[in-house]
Amino acid sequence: MCGVCGSLGGEEHWSSGAGRIQGEQVLTRRAERDKRIRVINRALLPLRVTVSDWQGRMYLVAGPTGKQAVVDSLPHIWQAAQEMTGRRLDPLASIGSVPQ
Repeated sequence: MCGVCGSLGGEEHWSSGAGRIQGEQVLTRRAERDKRIRVINRALLPLRVTVSDWQGRMYLVAGPTGKQAVVDSLPHIWQAAQEMTGRRLDPLASIGSVPQ
């Protein structure tokens, strides 16, 4: 499926919630998404995989060899990172070492 067709549909993943309160400030959907991407990138740093926003609805996952994939949710990010690196990952294994 092409990137445009893939970005038109699909349901939101539970991790894409908005309007959560951080301190006394309500985070916008965009601010929450940016924060999520920063945390994901810290977790993927040892694998040299990066994640960026794509059109505010999808994620662009880039591997260490230049391979890229557009995915729509958090589970698909982990799956793409595994496929790009050939390594099995456990995102919860490094939860203590990823600062908020």
